[in-house]
Amino acid sequence: MKQVAKAIIHQNREYLLQLRDDNPVIPYPDYWSFFGGGIEPGETPWQALQRELEEELGWQPKDEKYLYEWYNPEYFCLIYFYNVPFIGNRQALVLNEGQAMGWFTLQDLEHMESVIPNLEQHLKRAIEYGGF
Repeated sequence: MKQVAKAIIHQNREYLLQLRDDNPVIPYPDYWSFFGGGIEPGETPWQALQRELEEELGWQPKDEKYLYEWYNPEYFCLIYFYNVPFIGNRQALVLNEGQAMGWFTLQDLEHMESVIPNLEQHLKRAIEYGGF
């Protein structure tokens, strides 16, 4: 079964999301999602997440808190979610993968149509578990 690590990156009650590429061979093309990606053989979920964030944003977080894992039945995939606070200058982030990135509040997400299924539920659950 495929395994993935995802970061719920936050700063000042805003959450960083990635607009996924518009490529029909990837899950949820052209949708807003959390940053992260697949876990390679020999990697822990946290190591995979650090690698993915370096590749996608040019940033490797130092602090994290494991939140929970969730099985996505649509793609037969186990996802590990992490609370990843962003400390620093947002302008230093460089988007290397995806169409766009953006910082959003929970209220912003309630009015967005192109977000992956369950994104709001995961965010609310993470806030409850992570205390941020």
